[in-house]
Amino acid sequence: MRIKEQPEDFIVEEITPKGHILEVDKELKWVNSKGEYLVFALQKKNWNTMSAINEIALRAHVSKKRFEFAGTKDRRAITIQRASARNLKKEHLERIKIKDIKLTPLMYSDKPVNLGNLSGNRFTLLVKDIDKMKSPKEKIPNFFGVQRFGERRPITHLVGKALVNEQYKLAVEIYLWENFNTESPEEQEARKRLAKEKDYEQALKYYPKHLKYERTLLGQLAKSPENFVGALNTLPRKLVLMFVHAYQSYLFNKVLQKRLELGFDPMEGDILDGNVPTGPLYGFESKLAEGKQGEIEQETLSSEWLELKDFQLHGMPYLSTRGLRRPLYIELEDFKVLEKGSDWVRVRFSLSKGVYATTVLEFLFRKKRSELLS
Repeated sequence: MRIKEQPEDFIVEEITPKGHILEVDKELKWVNSKGEYLVFALQKKNWNTMSAINEIALRAHVSKKRFEFAGTKDRRAITIQRASARNLKKEHLERIKIKDIKLTPLMYSDKPVNLGNLSGNRFTLLVKDIDKMKSPKEKIPNFFGVQRFGERRPITHLVGKALVNEQYKLAVEIYLWENFNTESPEEQEARKRLAKEKDYEQALKYYPKHLKYERTLLGQLAKSPENFVGALNTLPRKLVLMFVHAYQSYLFNKVLQKRLELGFDPMEGDILDGNVPTGPLYGFESKLAEGKQGEIEQETLSSEWLELKDFQLHGMPYLSTRGLRRPLYIELEDFKVLEKGSDWVRVRFSLSKGVYATTVLEFLFRKKRSELLS
């Protein structure tokens, strides 16, 4: 199976909380309104959401902290989503021109576009080099995709694990110098050198300029080499929270994988949320299931030498997480085959927020799936 060979092969259109689909390249109307926040549509190609927002803030000559969005979207794709900016005028945004980014003001609002403030996403995807397709009516395991853990550097869950264990030095070290051959030779060499020398001030001279968050950490550690919490606090809070969320996702995947290995019926297990079986995104107030499902959830936690109370972080309280439940299986909506050939197909479907299209494709078009569980 091959996907994302061209950005046009992977189109992601956000579905608003009211169920309206923001369609790529369609005219969007301005709504006369008042409020502190400018809500706008961000259409992008070959940009990840954070980088796009940072560039918009730079061009607007305002702090990136003014901007909010409902969820991150794929980089190698064409995507459209809502975002908001505090105290930014419509006319100011309209003057900003960035290659492969289209900005469309929608309205003023009294509230920002907060993380999670969407119903889901509609995907239009070209899938190549396929043999046959499973039925989209089957129960699809709701694994978190590799994007959650980092495609080039799968470390986000490892940093998150260190944070949950309040091993802040380890968290920083993993982020700075854990090395993968998927990076450029320059990046690999910089990480190897820092791991060997452990000289943060010197590392600022040779760490690649585009590794902005790493350089932010290095800058703080050069001033105060042992203040790892202080260094982490110089990073955007959303980024640091993402590490903890990735570790929760990793544990959820372990629970789901164990269910499959034990041959659980897709609808078997405690119904704790809605009308489908759920698994834990562990937190200090999590309620675990009963019976065999509960045993899996407790064993997964114990295998990591964890207790629920560990998700309440005293050194960095804002990283504490109460926990919630997530459906173990995916419900595909409005699945359509738009075009097909002998070994390719273009499909369209909608997913609720937080569900990965790549997970759906791997289930439909691959016989086996390897999980990021080690």
